[in-house]
Amino acid sequence: MRAVSAARAAPLEKPKTEGPLGKRVAAETSNVLLNAFSILKEQLADFRASDRFFKYKAGIVAAWVALSVASFAIACPGSALDTGDMDARLVLSDKLDRPSVTIWNESKDVWRDVIITVNNEYKAVVAEVQPGNFVTITPKQLLGKNGGSAPADLRFQALTMKSSDDNADLTPSLQEEWKRLLAPKQ
Repeated sequence: MRAVSAARAAPLEKPKTEGPLGKRVAAETSNVLLNAFSILKEQLADFRASDRFFKYKAGIVAAWVALSVASFAIACPGSALDTGDMDARLVLSDKLDRPSVTIWNESKDVWRDVIITVNNEYKAVVAEVQPGNFVTITPKQLLGKNGGSAPADLRFQALTMKSSDDNADLTPSLQEEWKRLLAPKQ
């Protein structure tokens, strides 16, 4: 029996750091992908060579993982479903000398502790609005930053609404209402 040394005959070559960065990244990426593909191919060959009871166990575990992921996806949908519009419908008064806006609660939820902000300056507070009911806001109900009331001829240009559970920016609806009111009558 003869002893074999583990010493290297020549030192390892340093990785090439010459050339454009894009070519080096592409070369390393292809190496990583080829190695990953080789490992997956070996794992697949090992799986095919295993007995059927191991395959059953692997199928059960895979089904459990798939059902768990599906359960989390259903139970935790994320914020994509939260539209933040509170299902509010806005109607602007057609009497331009007496401005007012009516906001209908078309949701199935009660709006509690509603704060309505007009033109980012004036606010009104409503304790609650039941589903199917409405709230009408006039300049008399709006208070400014220092407790002063809004001018009687206030033009509603921006409108946001915030409740204890949700919020909504009704400015786009308000702009559409202004277009409807100011459009020439036929």
